[in-house]
Amino acid sequence: MITAFRHKVTGRPDGRIEINAPELKPGEKAEVIVLVESRKPKQAGHRQVITAADLLASGLVGMWSGRKDIGDSLEFAQRLRRAAENREMKQ
Repeated sequence: MITAFRHKVTGRPDGRIEINAPELKPGEKAEVIVLVESRKPKQAGHRQVITAADLLASGLVGMWSGRKDIGDSLEFAQRLRRAAENREMKQ
């Protein structure tokens, strides 16, 4: 089972962050995903450009690679798309 919680932290000058997680029991392992807030406010009507390098550096590529419940990732993605298409039609 996966449990999620959110903590806002501020980066230190050396790039370190500290996470205090009383939700974790001693010895429990956790996977940490860091989402960094944009430094520049988005302006209405302007789209943010994301390069392939940005996408690779984001941690999104391969983030489910260790999942045992997905199996064939291509088939899994196709199943998700079919389910989403069917939901749209039913509404």
